[in-house]
Amino acid sequence: MPTRVLVISNYSDPIFPIRPEAEIFLGLLRMGFEIHVITPEHSTYASYLKETGAHIYNYKPEGKFDLKAVRMIRQIVKKNSIQIVHAFNSKAIACSVWALLGTKTKLVTYRGYTGNIRWYDPALYLTFLSPRIDYMVCLAESVREEYLRNGVDSKRAVTINKGHNRTWYDIIPRADLSELAIPPTSLTMSFVANKRTRMKGVIHLIEAMNKIPVGLDIFILMIGNGLKTPDVEKALEQSAYKDRFLFTGYRQDAAELVRASNLSISVSLFGEATQKAMIEAMYLGNPVIISDISGNRGMVEDGIGGYIVPSGNSSAIAESLLKFIHLSIPERQEMGYRAQQHIQSFLGLDKTIGEYAAFYERITQSEQ
Repeated sequence: MPTRVLVISNYSDPIFPIRPEAEIFLGLLRMGFEIHVITPEHSTYASYLKETGAHIYNYKPEGKFDLKAVRMIRQIVKKNSIQIVHAFNSKAIACSVWALLGTKTKLVTYRGYTGNIRWYDPALYLTFLSPRIDYMVCLAESVREEYLRNGVDSKRAVTINKGHNRTWYDIIPRADLSELAIPPTSLTMSFVANKRTRMKGVIHLIEAMNKIPVGLDIFILMIGNGLKTPDVEKALEQSAYKDRFLFTGYRQDAAELVRASNLSISVSLFGEATQKAMIEAMYLGNPVIISDISGNRGMVEDGIGGYIVPSGNSSAIAESLLKFIHLSIPERQEMGYRAQQHIQSFLGLDKTIGEYAAFYERITQSEQ
């Protein structure tokens, strides 16, 4: 009998953000797992999953006590002898907790970022800290460490990264930066984020630019919503490079802009697991400057595929920027190639699928 898993997530378009997760279950289907998925069915990945053999149930939990979702989960589990329910968001987790009371079905959850897990918050015992949860899959070791700090048994918290596949990126073209009035000879850096400018260390990046010599031919693409906050604008007022920070807002072609850049930067201070923006940049062949927070552990080899800087240290960011600026073009390209090779090894899709398969089979062995 194949291992039988019910997944509760949302695989609605756009494709790019959901792809690393949905591809895990496409891979497991091809390995012979029986996969059932509760998700809105009118989407690209719901169609792919169905075509590959998944059973799709057209629904999305609307609240943390959605009676329709609770009944649906319970019925699917009973009818199909489901061994594992894997819930990927807080509403799905809460509904699964209610649905699985009194059953022996394993409840597995997912946590994708560091922060907001507090043992003293009673609301979390209905979701991420519920005693009904058998295992918590963590996107990065930093997430697992947060669970452990809040009293979760080490056997319940498991780290499995979401891998990517280089073929997803090979087809992405290079954007024409002349649209943004960037000369082809300029050095262009990309910074991708949405809001949360304090957590993302934007002020420290501006301070770092103030520490390098004036007049360098540099542009920084600030890609994403909500990055030009009043605090950021105030910090830029006195900067010699204020006109070189280009705020693009949300862009559907963000990956194309990143591919057209020479360097990608993330200097987050806290709260990150493995950063998707950095994974994508490295898969696109960009060297990176990245902060040393725990969620970034292992992402890049310092001095080989980029530079690792202490979080919140604008002087260290400036020093790394100058190191990169002084590299020759072939040296920059070699650094980008090394970054790409490392991330494919560290966060490959096949590795993730294999780890999920081994995990699911291990936790159901006692039932065989």
